[in-house]
Formats: sequence, C-alpha cells, structure tokens
Amino acid sequence: MKLRIEIDPDGPEEVVIKAKAITESLQNLQTKLERTLNASGEIALKKGNEEFYLPYREILYFETEGKSVTAYTKDEAFQTALHLNELSLLLPKSFTRASKSCIVNTAKICSIVRSPTGVSVARFSGSDSILYISRKYYHVVREIIEETRLN
Repeated sequence: MKLRIEIDPDGPEEVVIKAKAITESLQNLQTKLERTLNASGEIALKKGNEEFYLPYREILYFETEGKSVTAYTKDEAFQTALHLNELSLLLPKSFTRASKSCIVNTAKICSIVRSPTGVSVARFSGSDSILYISRKYYHVVREIIEETRLN
C-alpha cells in the first residue's frame, strides 16, 4: 500500500482510499480517520424539548440508564438517542468504555483511585463528578490516557 497526499488550495478537503477490497485493516484505518476528523466535532443532545449542540470536549461521560443514554457535562445532563455502541464508533479516541454501561472522556479525567479487587474511581477536572471504572476496563482506560495525553 502506498500513501500519497495531493495539495489543492482550491479543492475540497477529502480523504480517498482506493483498494481492491475492504479488509479488516482498511476498516480499522477508516475508524481511526473518522475519529481523528471528528475529534473537534459536536454532538446533538436533548434536554427536555430543547436540542443542544455540544463540543465533544465538554462531555465527561455517557451512561446508560434503563433504555436511555445520558451525557454528563460538568454542570448538566443531556439525553441522546444514540446507543453506547453507536457512540463508540462516532466519538474521538479519547472516549472509551469504563464499564458495560458507560463511556468516559479520558481527556477529562484528573485522577483515578485504583482498587485491584473491584471498581476504580475516576475524578474529573473542574467537576465534583465521580465515575466508577470496572476492573475489566481499567487497563483500557489507562492505555487510552497514555496514548492520547501522556505522549
């Protein structure tokens, strides 16, 4: 596979991948590109009858409560019609699963108190909110923090 970048000051910005077939590695590349391109994007969320368009960077975490998914910021909670599986494909790489029912924005975590026998507790910058990270997802959360923030 070769990589080529063409500069066209008058043309639209687009990424085109030409391939003979869709492979798993191409699908992974597509997912990573979409996450990178959407990293500074916004998401439509509802509160009552009002729709808000919030930048991803304002979201602390998404949590499933019954059949609905709630997005939490430092001050408010909003509803989304998207399921966690759909959100995990849409959101930038800094968002990852923290438990079966939660996706966390690792860019907003300021500390994690680890418990080797159970759930760990994450605290967020500029917020009193806490989030429980299940033992199964702790290492994934740590890896994403290292990849996106520490390097």
